[in-house]
Amino acid sequence: MVSGIGHLIGLIIGVIGIYWLIDYISESKNNQGEEESEMGTMEENCEAPKTMGLVVRTLAEIGCEVNGTEDGRIRFDHQGVTFLMEAVDDCLFVNLIWPWCYSFSKFDIDEFARMRQVVNEINMKGSVSVFYSIADTDEVAVHMKKNFLFVPQVPQLKDYLKLMFDSFFRTARTLDVEIEKMRLKESTR
Repeated sequence: MVSGIGHLIGLIIGVIGIYWLIDYISESKNNQGEEESEMGTMEENCEAPKTMGLVVRTLAEIGCEVNGTEDGRIRFDHQGVTFLMEAVDDCLFVNLIWPWCYSFSKFDIDEFARMRQVVNEINMKGSVSVFYSIADTDEVAVHMKKNFLFVPQVPQLKDYLKLMFDSFFRTARTLDVEIEKMRLKESTR
């Protein structure tokens, strides 16, 4: 009798297991079909991003006159400063560059030491990268660069871009102020 009940329980558990397995497989197929349908819809709605056109249009909307350069960059002025932007249609990110935001003679060793220290501190703390290059002339040029997302899904895209410009102006101000502070410290010694 006990063995008959054991077989009956085993049979019930087996039937429940088979029922559960069939339900699981059919649910899996339904979900997969829905996911494929959703992916198809998403792919239809998502074209390759047209970043370059979006950049040019947004810059024009904030009053910038856009010019191309021979190396494919976008050159424009904003608040009296010449900027460059690198934008490629199949990339969601752009590079905003402020070339020559600060310069000094490469023979001024003290200024070079100050600038190097301040640039390192800014790069550790800020979101704008500051770097320098030595020009063919006797000048060291300091540049700024920022890489950021630029897609139409960003709310208030014009204000977003203005915020990026503001981060450059704040960084330039920090660079000037910190170098001047170092000069003042050196003069009081």
